[in-house]
Amino acid sequence: MVACALVACACITSTPVLRAQGSLRDQTRSIRGGTPSRIIAVNPIILLAGYVQGEFEQRLAASTSLAFAGSYVPFNSRDYTNLDLKLRLYPDDRALQGLGIAAGVGVGRARQNDQDVVCIAAPCNPIPGKTLTAPTFSIEAHYQWLLGARRSTAVTVGGGMKRYYFDEQDTEGRGVSRLLPTGRLTIGYAFR
Repeated sequence: MVACALVACACITSTPVLRAQGSLRDQTRSIRGGTPSRIIAVNPIILLAGYVQGEFEQRLAASTSLAFAGSYVPFNSRDYTNLDLKLRLYPDDRALQGLGIAAGVGVGRARQNDQDVVCIAAPCNPIPGKTLTAPTFSIEAHYQWLLGARRSTAVTVGGGMKRYYFDEQDTEGRGVSRLLPTGRLTIGYAFR
């Protein structure tokens, strides 16, 4: 009987304490100094190799953000330069944090490097490369963490696909890829 009374007393007194803590979701939303609304980030690994991938992301609402991204990456003996505008959806209603799904539109440029020709008897000149510019469409999924007491360090990993809408006549016989995989590993600064 005494044990039942102690259990009942513990339940009655602990309920307000547990309710005051709130859910984990509510706890993670309250950040000292407010929740960051912008992120500027770069890919540090390819930066060391002389290539560039970076972006600026702005929260629009609890579940959406808009990002402006740019990159310069050599791929398959070609140089790809891109500028994209991406609309991101965060299904957990925590924009800039957690799982994100994006669709993007932009402009891409592929520059084919000069090709060397092997000649046996006559002098040969390399085949000059060609630069192609076209609109692009991309999709991506990523996961983004905001780290630190102020949530000011953003770390993101993800991947997707990008479609280049090059004119078929320009790409025929040149081996220019019209559909490419994309990868994302960025580290950045999140701020208000």
